[in-house]
Amino acid sequence: MSQAGTTASSSGGDLPARADVVVVGAGITGASVAHHLARRGVSVVVIEQSPRSGAGATGRSGGMVRAFDPDTAIAELALPSLAAYRDAGRWASGQAPLHAVGAVTAADRAQESAFREAAGQINGALRTSAHVVAEREEAAGVRLAGGVALVEPEAGWVAPAEVTADWLVQARADGAVVRHGVRVLEVEERGGRPAVLTDAGVISAGAVVAAVGPWAADPVRGLRPASPVRSRSIQVSIVERRPPAPPHATFVDLRTGLYAKPVGTDRTLIGMPHLVWDAPFDAQPDPAHAQATVSALTAHFPWLTTAAHLSTVRATDAYGPPGGGGPAAGLLEGTGVPHVWSVRGWNGGGVKTAPEAGRRIAEACVADAFCEAA
Repeated sequence: MSQAGTTASSSGGDLPARADVVVVGAGITGASVAHHLARRGVSVVVIEQSPRSGAGATGRSGGMVRAFDPDTAIAELALPSLAAYRDAGRWASGQAPLHAVGAVTAADRAQESAFREAAGQINGALRTSAHVVAEREEAAGVRLAGGVALVEPEAGWVAPAEVTADWLVQARADGAVVRHGVRVLEVEERGGRPAVLTDAGVISAGAVVAAVGPWAADPVRGLRPASPVRSRSIQVSIVERRPPAPPHATFVDLRTGLYAKPVGTDRTLIGMPHLVWDAPFDAQPDPAHAQATVSALTAHFPWLTTAAHLSTVRATDAYGPPGGGGPAAGLLEGTGVPHVWSVRGWNGGGVKTAPEAGRRIAEACVADAFCEAA
């Protein structure tokens, strides 16, 4: 492992001159990668351009987690990730971050057989009570509007910013250096290994892992992934849930893309796809879309007709094809600079996959020795 010199950092601490791995981006996936690398004894520097962690798409994510996903590659990551979120022993706080309010995934009735197979796999792996609801009007406080539902009572949601912070606490305890307010200007090859040029100095790295979310759509030189990444708008609203509105599980409708999650005891986050591509991260909320979201979700939550609207938040997420050709196939892509990898765009699924994706990326890094000291 590399021995680090230092250079001045604009974030209030020295920026090591060398590292085995530089992780660019301190969102939930970058934090997971850094945690798992540091736990394996790799020297890690995490660089985040914002003054705090999880300031981008992570901080504005709904944080819904469940084992099921119609994309089998995502499901393969989501199942062990849910197990991690349930396990208090994996967290510096000593408490599992999962709010186990349950999860309801609705679809056309033609999906009943696939749902039953998935429930069996989830229960076999996690010893949970996932089951299919096919002949009822409602499941876990959600009206099904004629569909069939896979219900995961032990799933729910996490607070992404809290998860990110916990992983970074653990990474620091294991020797990682985390610097905020440092901007990467370029990544270039020097002697067959990457050099990360920042506004606080240069870091010679064994490897670089870029986990920058929607910013991968317009990266600095040296961080562009092989496949195109696009940013897509996401917009959610928070509404007040008053009695007699019942408590409910998190909800995703595969037929329409509608989704919802409880926020505490008296509020609900609601959303639906906002198909605006290449929008800036700080775009203003779309009032027409917010109103349409309420109208569409009323079929599942009738009490929305009288619910008070509290706020609407808009951001962007990264969308792209699965990665390939890297040391963790499907998770990483090359960038054209040797030993520089970009984490795939998660198409809105970064939170539910982060524990296992971070573990696999770190494991591949160590096993394939692409993070050897510079």
